[in-house]
Parts: sequence; C-alpha cells; structure tokens
Amino acid sequence: MAAPDPRDRLAELEVEHATLLSELEAFHAEYLRRVGVIDVQVQELQARLARAKPRPEGSLRSDPSPRGLRVPRAEGTRTAPMAAVPAPAASPPSEDLKTLFRDAAKRMHPDLQPDAAGRGHAEAFMKQLNQAYAAGDADAIGNLVRQWETSPYALTSPAGAAAPALAAAVEHAEHRLAQTRASQLAQLMEQTFLASMQGRDLLQELRWNAEEELANARLRAAALDS
Repeated sequence: MAAPDPRDRLAELEVEHATLLSELEAFHAEYLRRVGVIDVQVQELQARLARAKPRPEGSLRSDPSPRGLRVPRAEGTRTAPMAAVPAPAASPPSEDLKTLFRDAAKRMHPDLQPDAAGRGHAEAFMKQLNQAYAAGDADAIGNLVRQWETSPYALTSPAGAAAPALAAAVEHAEHRLAQTRASQLAQLMEQTFLASMQGRDLLQELRWNAEEELANARLRAAALDS
C-alpha cells in the first residue's frame, strides 16, 4: 500500500483552514449584527461616563476579553464592545467549491516550489486563490488554475519537493489550523452551535446582556446630566 502523499494532506489542510475562515467571517458578521451594534452604544456611553467621572482605582471593568469580542464565561457574563458592523459575509463554500480549491492548492502551493522565485510566484497565486474561494467564485478559481498551468513554475514537478520541506509545511499548516480553531471567535462559534443543540440562542442571550448593560449606562449618563 502506497504511503499517503503529503501534497494531498497539505491541500486538505488549506481547504479546512480556508473553509473555517469563511465560516468565522459569516459568524462574525452575524455576531456584529445582533450583538455588536448594542456594544458600540455601550462603549460610547462608557467612554463618556469615564471622561465625566473617573471611577475609583480598582473599580474599572476587569473583563479580560479582547476589545471587539464577547466570549461567554458563565450565565450573565459581561463582555467588551464591538467597533463596527460590516456587511453580511458570503454563503459557506459548497463541496464542489472545496474540491476545486483542493485541486488548485495541490498544484500551486508555495511550499511545493524548490526556490524563492517559484515560492513568490506561487504565493501570489495562492493569495488570489484564497480570495476567490472566500468569494465563492468557482470561475475565478478555474481561471487561476489555467493561468498557473501556463506558468513556467508549473513545469517544476511538485514531487521534486524535498520530503523534509513538505513535512515541515504540513506541520505548519496543522499548527495554523489548530491556532485558528483555538481562537476566541472560533470558540464562541462552537459554543453558539452547542447551545443551539440544546435549544438555546447564545447570541440572543449575549444581546440581552448587552441591552441590560446599555440600559444601566444610560441611567448613569442621565444621572450625570441631571
């Protein structure tokens, strides 16, 4: 039985990572639409309150969540505000699009190139490939593959790539995918999915928390104005 081709594994990792990024983009847009718009108002009021009446030392919010993301830690958790509400993201990629992307990545992945010139050329193609995949544009992916096949760098046999270099490329791709899966946004997306399996709408719960925080901030602002 032949050993698994590391090029196949590398291409599959590229598909998984690009797909995850697409899913996170769509989830992020939904989060911002439902929760972030309230958080923006909370942040503006809190900034106004901080300027008008600084809080005593030690009373500032100690939420460790990075600015721009609500990460639930328990019921009723408080979180940091978003900064903007973007347009909705594209639909998740289809299986056919994943197959096109996988085949293209296997052909033109930069780590398959034996020298710096080839790698730079392939990186430029991969950047366009990722953009086309994120946009769900199968025609653009097909055009990129045809352009690549006419490139002199396509004449270099990918099989000639050194085994240690390919192994390192696979390891790097696995690490990158693991890091993205471990990101706070990915964890929140996973928590939202698990909550939905229990009949809960976690984003709605976070919106209620934000609305409560906004109401409290408005009361404090009104007290300052009176």
